[in-house]
Amino acid sequence: MSDKIPESRKNLYYAGMFLTIIGLILFLSNFVIVFTGNMFNFMPMLSFVGFILVALGQVIRTVGAKGVAGSGIILDPEKAREDMKPYSKAMGGVIDDVLENVDKSETKKEIVKIKCRNCETLNDEDAIYCKSCGEKL
Repeated sequence: MSDKIPESRKNLYYAGMFLTIIGLILFLSNFVIVFTGNMFNFMPMLSFVGFILVALGQVIRTVGAKGVAGSGIILDPEKAREDMKPYSKAMGGVIDDVLENVDKSETKKEIVKIKCRNCETLNDEDAIYCKSCGEKL
């Protein structure tokens, strides 16, 4: 399978987004109707239909993004891995982009120095003799 998401899954994703938006508008319109004082007989029905459209839109959007097996509707690990490949690769690309921007040299190692008793010069922790006066540390 290629690393690109098929056009049919993209269309499903956008259809799910559209249903979610329509559902949100219908659900929130209930509050506008109540606050304006216009009570209609179908007011509770608008909220219910909106709620159902939001839920349905989210399911369709998830299937569009991750595929039928990748979203868990069909329990087939091999097919799920295949469905999730473009999605996972895209998410991995985002992580790679972030890691590229992190400066790896920022991790500083703690440096320990040993002071010579004779001349008080700071020497590396693994030094046996002072780099200044030559005394044994």
